[in-house]
Amino acid sequence: MDNDILLINQTLEGKETSFRLLVEKYQNYVFSVTLKVLKNREEAEEAAQDAFVKAYRALASFEQRSKFGTWLYQIAWRTAIDRYRARPAVSKSIDDDKNFLQIRDEEDTPAQQMQRQNTQKIVQEALDRMNPEDSALLSLYYLQEQSVKEISTITGLTESNVKVKLFRLRDALKNQLTRHLKNEVKSLI
Repeated sequence: MDNDILLINQTLEGKETSFRLLVEKYQNYVFSVTLKVLKNREEAEEAAQDAFVKAYRALASFEQRSKFGTWLYQIAWRTAIDRYRARPAVSKSIDDDKNFLQIRDEEDTPAQQMQRQNTQKIVQEALDRMNPEDSALLSLYYLQEQSVKEISTITGLTESNVKVKLFRLRDALKNQLTRHLKNEVKSLI
């Protein structure tokens, strides 16, 4: 039996510590999903908490047709989108939300570290200029390594729609990065 299913069953039997283990297992991913949509650390933390509360309340309705993580990401995605649509004005966090990219285990030289940080900054700035839903789709696929099927479940889009959007978004991101880098090169000359 899958460990998540075991923890879900224990939670449904009244063992709240089992749900805490599920929260600990998925809290970083849920937070990443909400942060990519909301682009505000405080709001993303609240949305992640809301998503876990919603999941806890709806746990008995989890039908195991998908992985628990996919079901939970779907709740987090919808919670973040609802919060994004409900907020009155765009706000920016003063926290550095770029630290949530995966970091490699091996040690880089200082020059390699600086190059990687510069690349991450440029890509993150390009993602920030995109529509939050589009940015979140790219992040789910490339940063969270979710499959097209899982993204379809999370977002409610069809798999073919997810594939088309990812294709177009990759192209849009490439064009945006190309324009940005051309401007950067011109400023150096």
